[in-house]
Parts: sequence; C-alpha cells; structure tokens
Amino acid sequence: MTSHSNHYLSRLPEQFRYLGNYKSGEIEIATDSEVIGTVQAKLRSKSIASSESAPQASETGIVFEDDYILVIRDPVIFKNGQAGTYLRIIERASLTGKAGVVMLPVRDNLVYLNKIFRHATRHWELECPRGYREESQTLEEAVEAELSQELGLEIDAIYNLGEVYSNTGLLAGSAQAYFVRLKPGDAAPCPEEGESISDTVTLTTQEVKAKIRSGEIRDGFTLSVLQLAQAHDLLTDDRGI
Repeated sequence: MTSHSNHYLSRLPEQFRYLGNYKSGEIEIATDSEVIGTVQAKLRSKSIASSESAPQASETGIVFEDDYILVIRDPVIFKNGQAGTYLRIIERASLTGKAGVVMLPVRDNLVYLNKIFRHATRHWELECPRGYREESQTLEEAVEAELSQELGLEIDAIYNLGEVYSNTGLLAGSAQAYFVRLKPGDAAPCPEEGESISDTVTLTTQEVKAKIRSGEIRDGFTLSVLQLAQAHDLLTDDRGI
C-alpha cells in the first residue's frame, strides 16, 4: 500500500513501533526510503516470476485489514544486513490494549474446560474459556463477560497470572491470563452465535494431565494458563499438573 514510506507505523501502539537495531542482532524495521524501495523492487520481481499481481505483492505496510486483524508486511533489515520483509498480524483489539483474556476456572478442585469446534484446526478442542476484549471493556469486565457466555457461572475470586503470547513468530498481541474460582451453580453456557461450544467438561488435575499426554488438550492458551497456575501454586491437587 505504501511507496517508500512507513507512515503505517503511526497507526500502531508504541510497543509495535519499536524499530530495533540489526547491528545488535535484532530484526530492524527499515525507515530509509532507498532500502524500502529496494525491498519493494525485489517483491515486484518475485511476483512477476510467480505470476502474482505485482502491485499487491510488492506492497509493504498494512496489506490487509478487517474488523478483527491487521496484516502487516514490514520492510526489514536482518542481522546480516540484508533487506527483506517480515509478516506480522495484529489483532485490532491490541490497538487499544490487550487483545483478550484467557481464564482457568476452578471449583471444588475441578477444572472447567469447554469442548469447542475451532474453524482454524477443523477439530473439536478442549480449551479454557477465552475471548476478545471489547474496546470499552476493562480486562476484568472481559473475564466476567466471557465466563457468563461460555460457562454461565459467576466469579467468586480472580487472580491475575500474567500475559500469554500464543505465537510470537507471527501474532503481535497478547492475552491476559487469569485463575478464577467459581461460585456454586450449574454450568449453563450461552455462547455467541458464531461459537460452537458443545459441552462444559470438569476434570481433576490428574485427568487434565492425562489429556495433555494423550493430545486431547493441545491448545496453546490452555497449556500456558495451566502452567502459569501451577507456577503460582494455585492448583490445589497435591500432585499438581
């Protein structure tokens, strides 16, 4: 979209505008118009050779965006001094804070997970509840809203576990992880129309451990929040996860 320009960076929060320094071994975002022009020329040459649309394939900056994500092709300088490009995806919610929240809900030493069909994997997954943060929401409000939708249960106590980055090679944003103790009650999920949650599953920590070994629990967010809860000594089973 841009020509010899990186003005797209001004749309991004400060943490996503860090340029880096290739001389220190980092991947540096190029700001020199000559370097950017060279990168775009290389892209055009490759697109012609592969019969791609040359104008689109040679773009740098924000090359795609919709209501949910921005796909950025940064012109960069690698640590060997060679110029090229690197893709990153920024979830739109990350422009105003954390992209979302992920929770480990527990009651009576049982972990509550969702059985949910994920379009990306084309597979049923066992996962902790999670979701995007609306721009007007605080993180705690997002936690409450997601648990209400995905479990239909109320919070008794909540503990902040820290940040989780699901794929640092591509996704720029993070989710805030929480350990949540639930109030008594029966789970009554009321997911959004686009979510395919079939069941709420309650497991002991030893059952969770077995399902991790068997590959039934494989979601990166879920594995991360379980490990964070263990590191914070919040799982009460003496044998732990």
